[in-house]
Amino acid sequence: MDQQPVENTPVVEQEESYGPRPMSFFTMVLKTFAGFGGGIAGTIVLIVIFLATSSILQPALGGAAMSPDEVSPLFIVVLLGMVFATSLVSSMIGPLFLAYTERERYTRISTTLGQIFIMNIVIFAFVLPVYLTASSTSLQITAFTAALQVILSATAGSLILELLHDARYPLLAVYETVLALLTSIAIGFLFFTITNNATILMFIALPMIWGFIGFFHAAVTMFYYWIFTTFGTDYLATESQFGTDYGIPEESEEVEEDEQVEDVEGSDFLNQ
Repeated sequence: MDQQPVENTPVVEQEESYGPRPMSFFTMVLKTFAGFGGGIAGTIVLIVIFLATSSILQPALGGAAMSPDEVSPLFIVVLLGMVFATSLVSSMIGPLFLAYTERERYTRISTTLGQIFIMNIVIFAFVLPVYLTASSTSLQITAFTAALQVILSATAGSLILELLHDARYPLLAVYETVLALLTSIAIGFLFFTITNNATILMFIALPMIWGFIGFFHAAVTMFYYWIFTTFGTDYLATESQFGTDYGIPEESEEVEEDEQVEDVEGSDFLNQ
């Protein structure tokens, strides 16, 4: 008889917290430097490969047997390895550093890195035909393809890290990543317009992209937490609905269906 009141106590402890998590300013600074460090790691790999293959890159870019608008096949091979290695390293080291800024939240680091590695292979397989086609066209198309590969790799790394650890707010991860990439592209385009120096932009691109990814991971979360505490509505949660979604009945329709079921049960009882 004395054991009945104890049954309901574990239920309260297992309840899931409602609303987005709070984020401190220190964590935002930490995430910014963590993302920047991941970009620096990719840039170090880029510098090492660039210096090691400088004897190949210079003849490939300025060979007498080729017109200035054509791209050497040897240059394509070197560029393939360089862009793939730098994008792979930055997209794995960046999320790894970001994961250690909130170690209690990011618990599936090995799974995250494995999925990022697979996604980089998939991205490389899709851009490879473009590289091969660009070998007979122009250097501008090749540079655009390399930039696209770096952006796709960073997008995949950022989204995989967040989606694997926060199934309740996938839209928040999308906003964070898109804003970071748009800001990076805008600043990179402005820098190239002013300096007209693609070489410097190549070396600062990865730290800039991953630095903004780390910054917006925290900044957007802080801003959304303020919206949630101010208005009391969890707009970006997966359970939130705006209007009537297809295939999901409104609350009034659900109430009417429940009433019909209750009436049928009552009539069945009277007929017995």
